[in-house]
Amino acid sequence: MAEIILVIDDNPLMLATLGEALTTDHTIPVLAVSGADALQKVQRGIAPDAVVIDLDMREGFAVLADLECAMEEVPVIALSSSPGRLLEAGIADAVVMKPFEVGQLRSCVDRTCEQPRGAL
Repeated sequence: MAEIILVIDDNPLMLATLGEALTTDHTIPVLAVSGADALQKVQRGIAPDAVVIDLDMREGFAVLADLECAMEEVPVIALSSSPGRLLEAGIADAVVMKPFEVGQLRSCVDRTCEQPRGAL
């Protein structure tokens, strides 16, 4: 069964690139152009197995807080140019530092989705 990955980025070109990179036989990306769009998708019944979010976007931290309230035990993969503080604060289950290779992101998503829920 394919894993659903909620991908949130306010840069349309990057969002399309991430969506293409994460489309595989075992992952289906659901793209959100903003925090409001992501929350709306969750409220409409999208139940992601993982979230990939650009925390460098203006509303990144607020979106993450809102999503944590709406979803339980969904692992978060943060994309960031300053990942150290994110891991220290326990904000994300995994961090992919920008710039990154597509293969690096795919591997991180695969590893994250393989973990049992609540194990991260």
